[in-house]
Amino acid sequence: MRFSFKRFTVLLLCLACASRPNGSALAQQAVPSQENQPKRRARAFRVASPPVLDGHVNEAVWEKIEPIGDFIQQEPFQGAPSTEKTEVRFGYDDHNLYIGIICYDSEPGNIVVTQNRRDGSLTDTDSIQILLDTFHDRYNAFIFGTSPTGIEYDAQVSKAGQGDTSTGLTTSGGGAAVVGAQRGGAAAVNLNWDGVWTVRSQITDRGWEAEMQISLRTLRYNPGKDKVWGLQMVRNIRRRNEQSFWTPISRAFDLYQVYVAGDLEGLDLPPQRDLQVIPYLLGGLDQDYTRTGDQTKIARNAGLDVKYKFSPSLVMDATFNTDFAQVEVDEQQINLTRFNLFFPEKRPFFLENSGIFDFGAPRETELFFSRSIGMIEGIDGTRVQTPIDAGLRLSGKVGRYQVGLLNMKSRQVGDSIDANNFSVARVRRELPNRSSVGFIATNRQSLSQLPRDLARPYNRSIGADANVGFGRYANLQNYYAQTITPGISGSTHAAMSSFRYDNSRDQILMSYREVGHSFNPEVGYLQRAGYRRPHFGYRRTFYPASRRIRTIHPHFQWNRWYTMRSMDLESSYWHNDYGMTWKGGETMSFQVNRSFERLDRPFEVFPGIAVAPGRYGFSQINTSYSTNQSAPRFAGADLVVGSFYGGTIRAATVSAGVRKGENLTWTGNYTRNMINLPEGNFTTDLISFRFSWSFTPKSYLQTFTQYNTRINQVGTNIRFALLSTASNGLYVVYNTRAATVDYRDPHDTPRSTLSRAFYVKYTYLFDF
Repeated sequence: MRFSFKRFTVLLLCLACASRPNGSALAQQAVPSQENQPKRRARAFRVASPPVLDGHVNEAVWEKIEPIGDFIQQEPFQGAPSTEKTEVRFGYDDHNLYIGIICYDSEPGNIVVTQNRRDGSLTDTDSIQILLDTFHDRYNAFIFGTSPTGIEYDAQVSKAGQGDTSTGLTTSGGGAAVVGAQRGGAAAVNLNWDGVWTVRSQITDRGWEAEMQISLRTLRYNPGKDKVWGLQMVRNIRRRNEQSFWTPISRAFDLYQVYVAGDLEGLDLPPQRDLQVIPYLLGGLDQDYTRTGDQTKIARNAGLDVKYKFSPSLVMDATFNTDFAQVEVDEQQINLTRFNLFFPEKRPFFLENSGIFDFGAPRETELFFSRSIGMIEGIDGTRVQTPIDAGLRLSGKVGRYQVGLLNMKSRQVGDSIDANNFSVARVRRELPNRSSVGFIATNRQSLSQLPRDLARPYNRSIGADANVGFGRYANLQNYYAQTITPGISGSTHAAMSSFRYDNSRDQILMSYREVGHSFNPEVGYLQRAGYRRPHFGYRRTFYPASRRIRTIHPHFQWNRWYTMRSMDLESSYWHNDYGMTWKGGETMSFQVNRSFERLDRPFEVFPGIAVAPGRYGFSQINTSYSTNQSAPRFAGADLVVGSFYGGTIRAATVSAGVRKGENLTWTGNYTRNMINLPEGNFTTDLISFRFSWSFTPKSYLQTFTQYNTRINQVGTNIRFALLSTASNGLYVVYNTRAATVDYRDPHDTPRSTLSRAFYVKYTYLFDF
């Protein structure tokens, strides 16, 4: 049976037209192009006394400030006025920025609130987000968001909100990205950044209200009189799936595109000097029954983090005897490919200003990847933390330059884990229209005398990149990098050129990438090496005037991997996707994928089962569906059937969740792969279960349990936190890992528990 991209698209459009309401009342209005509409302007006012933060915007200080409003829909009816009124007021003094928010709602009882935890996603709840371009450079910004329960949500934006242009197509218009973004990797939005600020929210008779107090020490800006910041705001009315912006923008843009923001005027701000000292104390018990020596250890530790602002735009961070006991464990993955898995960075020290250090293709070829520092590869492909003695980072802006310097030392452990010094230097020159040129250098220097260190005492990488913005919708991204490792020669380079055009209805992606056989970025991340890869993709998004359907977004992508030397075809991937989203929040996708793999040597796809060398072409059909994720009960399913190398694959993923109010959430996920091959049959199961109980936005209990039949282990991570600021306070953590098959430890004792650890950690912020 042959699938026609054109015919299937026409069928989806006919279904959409069949559900069109009578009349033209729901016809979408056009948003003027960014070049033709006047820039929106607002004003901040100096206040004599700060407001009392109680979530009620009714004090005299707020009445003296002119409100900002007139939000315009981007979704579902682009260009129409927001269905509910929004008022935002900005005040400031020498120490803080104050923001008063009134989200009027004609049905306060129907306001949707789905969670109550700091940095929780604002996708499935009523919310507001505010972008502040504090340098007014149209390139960098801070985001502060909240919900009716007072969630503290913050992020950093870099690279003018333009992420990597070569990874792949998105599946919907710009509006879908307003309330979510990628974490980790070479992304333009760092959702893991945490600032020091406070917010209080209340549901009232007129809707819901919020008051924010943001310390000027948290922000970076140019001090002085009559300063102007970039400003953009977006409100989410979840029950209507409505997103409205203060500066009207088409679906080609989202909140993160700093260059289309309006202006906030009237700022007269003094310079800020900031010294933060954050010590920690840790105690607990660590039992690891896979160790050959002492299997039980008492954990006693202390350390210190220091942050100092040399200027409002340049910050130094130092860490001593670094500890990350409070960080959640990685989500396990089943790897059915020949290539490395990617796990995102979660450790707090590496997250602030991480966008400055980005270089390369995210999750594929990154010249700097912070998880290479203080982490070693574990048995299941995840990385295990190793001690870090000290580190220093200097990051920020110097004029039109972004600067990032990093130096860290990891500790030697026994005779198997090296001690190393890691260094990174990154400079990027910002240019008009989202353009930039930059340079990066990395170095790993061995500090040990282990035998393998004598052969490879160091690894170095250098690279240059240039990004060019054309008009409003097109971007060209380029980079070239080289690695230097003693004992490794040959093609040690990586290069890419990628072009993307996206005007919300049409998205075109063309790229070419090559990675040499000997390219070896040991301070970065490399998925695979030794290839040349052309790529092309196209997506068309339709916005039917329908009561039920919001978007239909068919797209395809074409990839081919050729060997570097002979230009023989090694891999290919042809992806056809026919998807749609409903106005109620449901999504559906139907995919037809065709792949080719040439194996020059046996590939162990499962322990004890190796696919024989040869040329394999296989096709798969994938269908997926998810319900409204903001509902009290939500679910999703994904089914795959088709061929796999010389055999067949049947795979299913089901997920479900239950939400009780905004504080309690249970979610579960189950993935089963059933694979039949000439070399043997096998089945893998990966089960995960999460529980979250948020007592307040800064106190919570979380559990995360995972069962993986690939490694025959089950693990549980339990975290309890009582926080005083964004990430400082009391943490209680318990981790356990058990084998689901017979296991004897190095002392020949039969056990089911492989390891367990209990930690109590306390951190405190001294702000001078």
